[in-house]
Order: sequence, then C-alpha cells, then structure tokens
Amino acid sequence: MKPSFWAQKGALFRPHPAVQPTIKKLSFAPTQCCCTMQRCVRPGPRIAFRFRGSEGRILNWRVPSQSRRKPLDRESLRAKWIFARSFLKHPVMLGSLIPSSKTLVTRLAQQVNWDKTRIVVEYGPGVGTITTEILRRLPPDGVLVAIDYNQDFANYLSTTLKDPRLLVAHGSAADVEQILAGFGLEGADCVFSGIPHSTLSAEMRSQIFESTRRVLRPGGTFIVYQFTGAVLPQLRQVFGEVDQHFEPLNILPARIFCCSR
Repeated sequence: MKPSFWAQKGALFRPHPAVQPTIKKLSFAPTQCCCTMQRCVRPGPRIAFRFRGSEGRILNWRVPSQSRRKPLDRESLRAKWIFARSFLKHPVMLGSLIPSSKTLVTRLAQQVNWDKTRIVVEYGPGVGTITTEILRRLPPDGVLVAIDYNQDFANYLSTTLKDPRLLVAHGSAADVEQILAGFGLEGADCVFSGIPHSTLSAEMRSQIFESTRRVLRPGGTFIVYQFTGAVLPQLRQVFGEVDQHFEPLNILPARIFCCSR
C-alpha cells in the first residue's frame, strides 16, 4: 500500500506504530512550526490538530478560542467617539480630530521634575490622554486640577477617572486663579496646556498667560504644546525665555514650549 502524503512529509503528525488507529488530538506550542517541522520564528496561537490512524491523516484543525482576537476595548472606543464628536461640534476648541499620541504624552511628562511637583493644573484635558499620565507620575499626596471649557469632556473625566487626587472643573483657563481658590489651593508647581491657543483672540491668550504666570509658584513650569508657533511671541512677552522642543511622532507633529517663572 502506497503511504499517504502525510506519512511521507508529515512525520510530525505520525503517531507511534504501537498506537491503535483512532482519532487523536495534538496541540503545538506557539514556537513550534507545524509546516516545516522546524522552530518557527514568528510567535502564534496554539493550534489543535486531529488526525486518524498510523498514517497521521489530518482530519481538521482549529485555533482555540482563548487564542483568538482580543475583545474590543469599549472604554477606549467611547473616549475616541466623544473626542471626535466634540471636534465636529466645536472644531475651534480642539486642535486635532485625534487625541495626543503616547510619544507626545511621554515627551511632555519628561519636562517636569516630579519629585518637586505637588500641584498640577491641566488646561483642556479632553478625554484624559495626558491626564492619565500625569496621575501616574504624580506623588500620592499630589493634586491635579483639570480645567475644560467643554462640558462633555468635564463630565467624561469626572465619571471615568476615579482618582482622589483629580479635581475636574468646567470653566475657562483664564479663570484658573478663581478655580484654584475654589478648591482651597494656592498656586501650582506645573501647568499643562493643550488648548489650541492660535484659534483664540490675542486678548484671551494674554489673559490665560498672565493668569497662569500669577498662579505659578517660584520655579514653576508652564508647558504648552501646539501644532504651530503662533503663540511663541506672546509667551516670550509674558514669560521671557522659552525652551522649545519638537515631537514629530504625533498627528499632527507638535511643538512644545516650556516657560518658567
């Protein structure tokens, strides 16, 4: 009797001669390649094979359910939907249709000396992309005040990020002094701003920058990230020297301005 194809080529699937012809199941580890009988360089899911008889004829194969695609992150989809919906409703209030990238978030956080930071303010937190990273680095006794003019974003942060250090305020960044006073706080060690300042009037920008300078403690830092350099002259007028950085790995590429009091 002529041996089958699998008897010739698929020694990996051929059982021991002593095994009675019956249906068997094999499960191969992710690093075992079942096609070339060599170790595969690509990790993959475990595959279960069923074969019959001493010739090792394959009946079928399947990928176990636990190795299949992971379930969708509903909370992440909800955040993206709220962000996109707000952009369509108020495009001037948001600088981009897409939240900041992880690379930009990390680059912004690196501008702060977290060992000496206790009170942080964030203008325009949106769905909390940068807020989450600030809370991760903030000391246990720190406080983060997130101020957003968009009621949808303020409600989303209040219901999603359950952290006792987070205080969410619905209002304007120009009123940061009154907002901090309302929370019983005096001054801030660091202020982040993701507001698209180039879409604001020069008068409103001036109010925000002047208010920010007054609430910053000595040695405090004001970190602004924008897609253009339109705010640079006014930042220099209020804060003097401004350190500049550029982050290309973001949609859109971002410019970072760091000001100190």
